[in-house]
Amino acid sequence: MNSSVDYGDLARLHGLTGVVLYPIQDPCPLDAATVQFLGSVGLPHGRFFSSRAGLVGAEREPYVLAAVFALGNRYCPEESRGWHVLGYLPAALVTLDPASGAVYVFPESARDCQLAHRDVAALVHCLTEFRKLEDAYNAPEPDVEGLVDTFRAAVNAIDPTPLADPDSEWNRMLEEVREEMW
Repeated sequence: MNSSVDYGDLARLHGLTGVVLYPIQDPCPLDAATVQFLGSVGLPHGRFFSSRAGLVGAEREPYVLAAVFALGNRYCPEESRGWHVLGYLPAALVTLDPASGAVYVFPESARDCQLAHRDVAALVHCLTEFRKLEDAYNAPEPDVEGLVDTFRAAVNAIDPTPLADPDSEWNRMLEEVREEMW
């Protein structure tokens, strides 16, 4: 798992309370690289990504998708029932396939999921770059097109998956940025 982001990067951007670390448990249904990343780097938690981890005693544990969808009487595809819920983007649920380590999103009102990232490190890289875009966007008179281009280049350098599909959740969010809806 190739990562350009570490815990210090997340803590600087999101503050100490804006980073959710997952416990390293043995045995674990996730591959070792994913477990190590979630336990040592974690996931950001903030305005545009809400990390979702349940509490079991004093420890955090990811929710399983089938249980989350059952709460809302939402259809859950059979192959994704055991996936872990990592969090929420503004209009999509972000999940992890523990078998492959790939990250998928379930857009609001959609029945099917979209492949979003090759792994959690790529997700966190993308979230970090989007946070940088958001911070620069809030400056006086931002160059919106330049910010979007910078984001695209930074994300594509690590994992082109999030931007490959024109209808992806990330491309939808970038269109909102272009239209100055943020």
